Amino acid sequence: MMDVSPFVLTLVKWSLITIVLVVGLFVLNRTRTFAKGTNGKKLSFNKKRVPYDAEIVLDKSQRYNPSIIGLTVSNTGTKEIDLSAPVIIFRRWFSKRKFKVLKVEHSEIYPILLGPGKIYELDISLDQFYEAVPELQLACRMSIEMKDQNGKRFKSQTIRLKLF
Repeated sequence: MMDVSPFVLTLVKWSLITIVLVVGLFVLNRTRTFAKGTNGKKLSFNKKRVPYDAEIVLDKSQRYNPSIIGLTVSNTGTKEIDLSAPVIIFRRWFSKRKFKVLKVEHSEIYPILLGPGKIYELDISLDQFYEAVPELQLACRMSIEMKDQNGKRFKSQTIRLKLF
């Protein structure tokens, strides 16, 4: 009988495990396709594109106590989307205050129409909110939400304004 080194044995073992996993994934994918028909859903890791979708991203000017928030709205869908005015939501523990942006530099631009792949950017100064409602300086978190004309809501991630 032939002596084989332990390194070769572990290499053979891991290569067999890898082959079995790849074949198993292929068989699983084929059986799912067979069960659902020719246009059945296959296993894929790509993001599915939907007709009406928007992504809202917020950027802060500073890590804590920012004075300017950058709003970026991008249409990630495949069709045009008609978005209404953004609603700014300030949060502190269990309370929240909502403000709707009606005008930008003394002109009414909402609702706004974004084509596929288009981006809309807006800089929001928080000082105007703090002057109007001083208690907002205690708010810890902030987010923005927008609705399209069909009523579908798009929300941004929540950003932290203060530590506590």
